[in-house]
Amino acid sequence: MARKPDQGQLSAVAKCALDALEASPLGACLLDRQGYCLATNRSASSLLSLPVPLLQPAAVFLDSASSPDLICRLGSVFSSERNGFSLTHYRVRDEDSLDLELHGSAVRDDSGQVIAALVLVLDERIHRQRELELKQFSNAVENSGSAVVITDSKGRIEYINSRFTDISGYTLSEVIGRQPSFLKSGNTPGEVYANLWATVLSHRKWRGTLHNRRKDGELYWSLQSISPILDENGKLTNIVSVSDDITQLKEHQQQMERLAFFDPLTDLGNRRNFRDHLEEMLHSPGENISALLLLDLDHFKKINDTMGHEAGDTLLRTVASRLRFCINAPHTVHRLGGDEFTVLLHNLSSIDAIRNYCDDIIELLAQPLDIGTHQIQVTVSVGITLLGIDAMDVSSLLRNADLAMYRAKHVGRNTYQFYSPEMNTEAHRALTLEHDLRQALDRGELRLLYQPQIDLGSGTLVGIEALLRWHHPIEGPISPAEFIPMAEETGLIIQIGRWVLLQACRHAAQLRQQLDTPFRVAVNLSARQFDDLGLVATVRSVLEETGLPAEFLELEITEGLMMNNYRDSLVMLQKLRDLGVTLAIDDFGTGYSSLSYLKKMPVQVLKIDRSFVQDLPDDRDDLAITSTIILMARQLGLHVLAEGIETQEQHQFLLNSGCPVGQGFLFDKPLPFEDIVQRYSRETSSQLYP
Repeated sequence: MARKPDQGQLSAVAKCALDALEASPLGACLLDRQGYCLATNRSASSLLSLPVPLLQPAAVFLDSASSPDLICRLGSVFSSERNGFSLTHYRVRDEDSLDLELHGSAVRDDSGQVIAALVLVLDERIHRQRELELKQFSNAVENSGSAVVITDSKGRIEYINSRFTDISGYTLSEVIGRQPSFLKSGNTPGEVYANLWATVLSHRKWRGTLHNRRKDGELYWSLQSISPILDENGKLTNIVSVSDDITQLKEHQQQMERLAFFDPLTDLGNRRNFRDHLEEMLHSPGENISALLLLDLDHFKKINDTMGHEAGDTLLRTVASRLRFCINAPHTVHRLGGDEFTVLLHNLSSIDAIRNYCDDIIELLAQPLDIGTHQIQVTVSVGITLLGIDAMDVSSLLRNADLAMYRAKHVGRNTYQFYSPEMNTEAHRALTLEHDLRQALDRGELRLLYQPQIDLGSGTLVGIEALLRWHHPIEGPISPAEFIPMAEETGLIIQIGRWVLLQACRHAAQLRQQLDTPFRVAVNLSARQFDDLGLVATVRSVLEETGLPAEFLELEITEGLMMNNYRDSLVMLQKLRDLGVTLAIDDFGTGYSSLSYLKKMPVQVLKIDRSFVQDLPDDRDDLAITSTIILMARQLGLHVLAEGIETQEQHQFLLNSGCPVGQGFLFDKPLPFEDIVQRYSRETSSQLYP
């Protein structure tokens, strides 16, 4: 029968030993020689399901097979035969039996007498589970896709996994005991590291991005999570860093950010970048003058359409490169899109300084450019508006610069114009006219006048030239010099041009019947019409619809238009000539005047421009030019017609020089079709050309 132990036997030393283990996760019991439980800590009481305090023999919580072995081991400790013992696989006698490990050691008093045995009780299953968890954790860390670094509290490396070696190139032997500062690239700001250490040392987790350097010198981006490890007393013992190589992600992000702010073709700032710069300039104005320059390449669409988009892209890159050469910081160059560029000039001393920049830009861009086998020359129209003077917001400044740029195109291109308030009025009028022009054809506001073409020898009618006019219901007559370029730009000229061709051919067919004599009707083709792939089909359709024989239709194109893209022009002219129509070069002498090209063109008529006729016969230069054109045409087998004849002297000189046909106010002004019919009878008509 178990006896109650003497509490006096539990000396101060034993109490101290047990108290020291009170907070331990290990179970601890104090046993006497007979195996009575003198005291337990909380872990043992919980593990063994014992009330605290409760003194009872060890046999109560050990199975009968294990008790004799435990008593024997206790006896050897109390007899000082040994200082300790270990027993395993003891089972608690209840339904939830546990596999236990018992580790005992002697507790002595001041005289060295053994007064108790301190027995540590371990749950074997928990121990095995913890070992398994530790092994699993170790495997997980070692095989992690993230780099793991463990340092001591001073940041000295104690452990790295293989992924760290893969990313950085450093092995454990190369980094053990070192601080991770060897990874620094110098690109991460110092305040980032200061914040990192302040966060970790205040026992908080830090997360951020560092720009590091690998062992081979290559830079990489690392997304890191750095956590402090604290002991049970809250003291920092270790630091764990878990990081991932996000270089590709970072580069992709930087690329996306660059695409958001930079034009991928020219590497100039894009529209968003431009607006940000302009906003910044508006919020931080300098003491002097700042300006926005809007640049638009002249006739870029023709280059792009005729030479191909690849050639167009090459041109745009070259323009960007030349603009960079002209413009240095703090000024900036941007590409808004297409062939539109902007230059922001910041804090210049005078308006003349702005003019100087514009002169340099125009001069540099006008230098010849080789694209493939072609050499081209590009010009630019520039609109200028002043920040804080013309406007104070981005939208208004852009609108002002756009108006000024179009004024530059209107006055002849390859130049620059400063914005003025009057341009707003003109722009509003132009917008209104464009709207009205879209409806003018349906409303019957467009009409044709015909300028008679006269045989200079006989004075008889040999042809008529169709001239388009617009009578606006409010503003009255609108100059063709104003509305035809508008129709060109908007594309309305295709629809209007077909109407002109149809009306002219219909009137010519009717006039031929009434006058019973053959003569030609001349119709001008605009640049947009000549570039239209459906032009040949349109001409064929109109001739079939009106019944006018093809040889009595004369299509006029300007010399500059014909030479703008010689190869394509030659193909188009030949297709038109195959229809049987007559082809004429209008305003001859004002363009390229290339004889080598002219002799290959399937044209029949040269029209001498009025600028060479108006000062005849007094101006020696005009006299020489006109005589040369007539002689050259005769040698090439071409017919000649002189425009703008207003005096008898001009008439006589041209007739004497061998020019057979002319037109001008000396003979008649442009007339409505009805007046042409009434004025010219059968008797005064003759063949157009002998």
